[in-house]
Amino acid sequence: MPIRSRGTAAAAAMFLAGLTVLSAAPAHGTSDLATTRQKPTVREGASPLVSRPQSGLSPGRPAGESGPADAMAGTHTVASGNTLWDIAQQALGDAMRWDSVYDLNRQTIEHEALRHGYPSSDRGHWIFPGTVLALPRPPMARTQPSSRFVPAPCPTTYGELKDTRCGFLVVPENRAHPSPRTLRLAVALVRSSSPRPRPDPIVFFAGGPGADALADISGLTEAGLNRDRDLIVLSQRGTYSSERPLTCPEIDRFYRERVRLLYDAPSTGDRYAQAAARCRDRLTAQGIDLAAYNTSENAADAADLRRVLGIREWNVLSHSYGTQLALTYMRMFPQGIRSVTVDGVVPPSVATPGWTWSSMRESFDNIVRACAAQLSCRERYPDSGATYLRMVRQLEARPVTVHVTVPQVGRVKVVLDGGALLNWMVRASHAPETFAVGVDELAHGHPERIAGQWAAAWLPGSQGMFAHGLSLSVWCSEWVPFETPEEQLAKGRQAFPELPRSVVAQAPQLPFLRQACQAWNVPKAPGSVREVTRSSIPTLAVSGSFDAQTGAQWGRYVARTLSRSTVVTLAGVAHGAYDTPCGAKVITSFFDDPEHPDTRCVRTVKPVPFVIGSEGAGTRE
Repeated sequence: MPIRSRGTAAAAAMFLAGLTVLSAAPAHGTSDLATTRQKPTVREGASPLVSRPQSGLSPGRPAGESGPADAMAGTHTVASGNTLWDIAQQALGDAMRWDSVYDLNRQTIEHEALRHGYPSSDRGHWIFPGTVLALPRPPMARTQPSSRFVPAPCPTTYGELKDTRCGFLVVPENRAHPSPRTLRLAVALVRSSSPRPRPDPIVFFAGGPGADALADISGLTEAGLNRDRDLIVLSQRGTYSSERPLTCPEIDRFYRERVRLLYDAPSTGDRYAQAAARCRDRLTAQGIDLAAYNTSENAADAADLRRVLGIREWNVLSHSYGTQLALTYMRMFPQGIRSVTVDGVVPPSVATPGWTWSSMRESFDNIVRACAAQLSCRERYPDSGATYLRMVRQLEARPVTVHVTVPQVGRVKVVLDGGALLNWMVRASHAPETFAVGVDELAHGHPERIAGQWAAAWLPGSQGMFAHGLSLSVWCSEWVPFETPEEQLAKGRQAFPELPRSVVAQAPQLPFLRQACQAWNVPKAPGSVREVTRSSIPTLAVSGSFDAQTGAQWGRYVARTLSRSTVVTLAGVAHGAYDTPCGAKVITSFFDDPEHPDTRCVRTVKPVPFVIGSEGAGTRE
């Protein structure tokens, strides 16, 4: 599902590519739902009993800058609010050494965890005030390349970039394990359309994980998001325009083949895992450290970019996985952030494969309600939701095979089982006007419309351009290890108790991800990557009511701990609001005045009318 070029056939081909949080094309409907303002709250203090280690990167301190190593070997008594990360940074001058503090004190830390009722400390995730920890001796100085910006010609992959300067952000490949190896991350500096732009630019974080942010420049500028400010677009590590892209043509080929396979079959999962293994073997043979491609490193890259460009303060615009990155960046490196927009929210504290079920159900219910609210849709399709669920069950028991013609590809064999129809719902959320008529046609023995849409979501695709490897490195270290298979299944059953186990056993858009992660074989991230972001930085959380990938409920969720937040939900919009007319207006007004954004258009936007037809012949109301 990584939609690379919003609204293009290639984008549609990629947008269901097993990814939960991509750069997707929003529905052309507009919005109508609630705008709420989060009241300032007192920040909650640290637990009096438990504190947590952070990731191996120092918040508020860009990579390449280290604190003084002013402590010799000795001891440290844990105080309330301490983390192993804090202790390593303050006592050893290197937050990366939190794991060496843990290793030296493993027995003590684990004993204290048991004494406080925890089965383990989760490798130092839980430490307790009063615990006396031995400190390792400071190591010999290690070489770590400093980040820098190198001007370069703009790429032409997505067409000529007008009024734009480009270059590369050169960063360490792995800050947690210093070495001379560096990465070159593509950066585009897009001039504001105003002759006198405001001094605080906007930096854009794209989704995926794995989408190339440079592909979104035209959408951002067409939406007017550079109206008053320069726009800075960073191609995240591992993405197509940057050095050492973690592209996986092996997985692209698997997705192309999957339209003719049973979606839920174990043999299909085996093929996915084999494709992931082949990609991993190829990338690691090139010397690529797959563990270095994660959200914490991405956040440190962003912090370094602001520093090397000499920007005192900027605003963050983020979409989909980019919101997970933005929330992590706010927590780790808050300095210099004036305001943040999160569009299609992925909360780091809860994101797992099973988490995706809640968004799927929310989108489904809202689309069905919207049909019921439209007289012609209600009269022609009074039971569209029940019919859809019945057809998922029916196709899971008796899959159908149909041949359809796909533009630029030709005649294609498509197999529809329950899992395929369930995941077609993600595609339907971006074109909701055909949901009811498509389901009705399917129920009357005409699956061609849905089969064609399902196949077009994968074919012809942007082969070799989406960074599936970055997706897997993030999901397999930061999502999958923090949820058991039983917990994932329970979330599926809770969301859709009407559906059979074989359907709910596979998370929406992420089927057989656990098997693929076994093949990808990256270590579990430290528990600190799932810290809740608590911040007073002004934040706008904007969502679409039809978003089947990152439901609107998650914008409200993250706002609870963001004391200066505004929450906006746009009715009838799917995954991505920043390039809808109202969404762009709200976002630009927020950057102009983060405390008082103009949200009046939210009340005027409605879902697009549903198509009314009969067995394949559809006409718009």
